[in-house]
Amino acid sequence: MTRLALGLTVAALVCVLPGGTKAGGRFETRLTKDQQILQVLNRLTFGPRPGDAEEVSRLGVDKWMDLQLHPERISENPVLEEKLKPLETLRIQPGEIIASYPQTPPGLVFRPTPLNELLSQDQIRQILNSTAEERRAALDALTPEKRKQVLSVVAPQQLTGLPDIQKEAEAARQEQLAERQKQIRKLMPQLADLLTQDQIQTALRGNTDQLKELFGFLDPEKRQQVAAALPPQTLAQLPEYRRMGLKSKQPQQVVSGDLKEGKVYRALYSNRQLEEVLVDFWFNHFNVFENKNVQIQPQGVVRMLLASYERDAIRPHVLGKFKDLLLATARHPAMLYYLDNWESISPNAFDSFLVGPFAAGQNLAQQFSRQAHGLNENYGREVMELHTLGVDGGYTQADVIAVARCFTGWTIRQPTTKPEFVFASFMHDTGEKVVLGHTIAAGGGEQDGLQAIDILAHHPSTAKFISRKLAERFVADDPPQSLVDRMAQTFAKTDGDLRAVLQTMFTSPEFFSEGAWDAKVKSPFEMVVSAVRAMGGEASDTFTLVQKIAELGEPLYGKLEPTGYPETGEGWLSTANLLGRMNFATTLASGQVPGVKLDSSRLEGKDAAAIAREVLGRPASDQTLEALAKGLEGKEPMARMVASLVLSSPDFQRR
Repeated sequence: MTRLALGLTVAALVCVLPGGTKAGGRFETRLTKDQQILQVLNRLTFGPRPGDAEEVSRLGVDKWMDLQLHPERISENPVLEEKLKPLETLRIQPGEIIASYPQTPPGLVFRPTPLNELLSQDQIRQILNSTAEERRAALDALTPEKRKQVLSVVAPQQLTGLPDIQKEAEAARQEQLAERQKQIRKLMPQLADLLTQDQIQTALRGNTDQLKELFGFLDPEKRQQVAAALPPQTLAQLPEYRRMGLKSKQPQQVVSGDLKEGKVYRALYSNRQLEEVLVDFWFNHFNVFENKNVQIQPQGVVRMLLASYERDAIRPHVLGKFKDLLLATARHPAMLYYLDNWESISPNAFDSFLVGPFAAGQNLAQQFSRQAHGLNENYGREVMELHTLGVDGGYTQADVIAVARCFTGWTIRQPTTKPEFVFASFMHDTGEKVVLGHTIAAGGGEQDGLQAIDILAHHPSTAKFISRKLAERFVADDPPQSLVDRMAQTFAKTDGDLRAVLQTMFTSPEFFSEGAWDAKVKSPFEMVVSAVRAMGGEASDTFTLVQKIAELGEPLYGKLEPTGYPETGEGWLSTANLLGRMNFATTLASGQVPGVKLDSSRLEGKDAAAIAREVLGRPASDQTLEALAKGLEGKEPMARMVASLVLSSPDFQRR
């Protein structure tokens, strides 16, 4: 892409942002019939695939939208079901994931033998707490093998005054380390340990058929070892072997990969496109960061919970009542972990704790010591600022504290083995609370949190905030206030029925107006997926697509802050981001994305304008045609080159 084309892209995209947004009167000008078809495909799906516009035209826009609003009436794509079948962690419960996908494979876990398994208590006291002469005597009394084991685990400062033994201990530790490295090399051999030089070249640079032949030649154990030794990118065309290798080397990366790859598969192939768009929207609204506390919780508990969070808390409620969605996210261990509510506790809880056990069979004292950090306001603040009322929703710091007190005791049972929501009465603040002017009587328990959910879900600010955020996603970055008001009225009248709110929006004049046309800039996720769909691409593996989305600035499930990724275009329009999009478009159109196969036959033999129409589903704008002419000047207008320029254009970057 030339610098001129890049400049045109930046200029054309910036004109739709707030401050350069289209005039309000354009929200009163209705789109043509063909534009309406493309509008619903660009807003209710992840972009049209070849043939989608014809299907919407055949059914009629209203009937097609009604079906998307009732996904249970749509038969799911069997291709998608086949793609998701290997991704088992999307279907199993967190406890099973934690047990089956540890941070480190069992064979690689090193546990030095503790002193109390090597020595008696008297011997330990002599070696750790006696004079230098007594420590030397105690060590001299051990067999050579046991002496070496003891010295390898005793801290250097425990051998102060015995320089020769300190040196001996360092040698013992180095010998133990070398032995450990040999064990690791045996369990996780390198390619040079497994294959001949010719086989290594095939494994690293061979095509798909050559790789299949090589793996077919190996016995099952060596097949798994080779898969683990190869870089994952090398096996993008053979996802079953890539997954096999990761599971034996980095099991938790399989869990993370299943979630991200499944999300891309669903966006590419699901017939229930609106449902997938809404799952993406609501996960982002109730964002949870997959790497929360990985430094202090090496087992990566939140990562183990995200498939369940999306499957059980988000997906079932995206077209239901908002209150049910809010409650499901509030109770899910992923949210309890992410915003630290699982350890939020009444200052008076310790006295209650002394009275009796919390749950039979649990070492509650150990769990309590981890959780006894007092009242945590994180969830109380974010549930109002980000999930319900909005930052200007009329709450005060006193409301934050009151809501946080309502949710004390909403915690997690068996947090590191089989996480599940539980209400711990001993952690709960039973005092009177006042939330947004509503008094919650003293002496309550779990019901306090349920009352807070009810108050927040029915507050007028919530109706306005949720309606505006939906309109920002589906209509324009700065949607007309009249539309937001009507959506909020529907929200209030229907007890927060999200399907009804969406129907109000999708059937509004504003949704089908020139003001909404091309008013949204695609996020990296939307851009990558819509490009593959527009090109009629078929994905045998989405590993590389997941990487490309991350490179463009939107690592899936990787937003650290609870705000989620931006719903407006301003957050995606840096020059570096746009250049990255253009590079991806070139790579995709040239067939260089591993795991994705394109059929460009429908583009062959056509001129640039016709190719643009095929890719965009409509005639290209004058700016795009100008950029195409400049980009192709003096070059053979090959179909794939033209397609890459179209995918890089402002026409395609907007929806």
